[in-house]
Amino acid sequence: MLTTETGTVFFVPQDKSQSFFDGLEKGVKTLPIYDNGNGKQYYGITATDNYNPTIEMMRFFTAFGINKFNHIQLKDKNWQTISPYRQDITDLKPALSEKELWIGTFIGNYDKGGHKVSLEITIHKSDQTIYKNNTVIPLFNTLNIMEMAGQDYSTMFNNDKGLWVEFTLKKDLKNAQLKYITTGHGGWENGDEFVPKANSIFLDGKMTYSFIPWRSDCGSYRLYNPASGNFADGLSSSDLSRSNWCPGTVTNPNFIPLGDLKAGKHTIQAKIPQGPTEGTSFSSWNVSGALLGSE
Repeated sequence: MLTTETGTVFFVPQDKSQSFFDGLEKGVKTLPIYDNGNGKQYYGITATDNYNPTIEMMRFFTAFGINKFNHIQLKDKNWQTISPYRQDITDLKPALSEKELWIGTFIGNYDKGGHKVSLEITIHKSDQTIYKNNTVIPLFNTLNIMEMAGQDYSTMFNNDKGLWVEFTLKKDLKNAQLKYITTGHGGWENGDEFVPKANSIFLDGKMTYSFIPWRSDCGSYRLYNPASGNFADGLSSSDLSRSNWCPGTVTNPNFIPLGDLKAGKHTIQAKIPQGPTEGTSFSSWNVSGALLGSE
């Protein structure tokens, strides 16, 4: 079986008494539980008073069989040999600067051959001031980085509560934005990978933003996907439009404006009409969110 897998580059905030490291060292079940009443328990995905989840730097997706299956011959196709991914992470600068940090990368994997990853972070001296925020606050990351240690897939959107996080601001936060990365999964005909679904963000109980994350440009990356399923109608599976991702690409974050937030308690909620399970097939949504702004 050849599938495309979700990849992520992340770092581990260690500014609270508990961190994702505790899960890596002592087991995922030592991390705080998120329970929204759907009968499942999700570990280490939401911020609490004593715990910060990982902050996602980049979401990417592996290509179908790049390099290993470049011997496959199709008309007029000269396959690429590596998948390059690049992302501007200047908005995370306040959480990265002048700190010693642990940075990790994870690729969900069903191939015993695995993947080879080379990771580089470059600092450019620049006068650009697109990102003016001086604060980064981790809120949630549902991507199950510890999948092999029993961390569950993010299926919490089958419940009306979806994903709900309470956080406390020590100071007023001006020009707040939610940096929100979302991708839908469930790779069969009725799965959320192939069915457009609205993502709605609620701040303090009021809907602030709703959009349908969708990519219709996946055919642009055909040459990175030699072992994509090739259909009788002339399409390949890597060409198909998807819920905000394409095989062999980066998924861009959405920057959702939240206005000025006062010091004190607030809530953020994400709701998605996740599709039902069919037999052993299920849908899930990998979402991560960090609060940006200026104190």
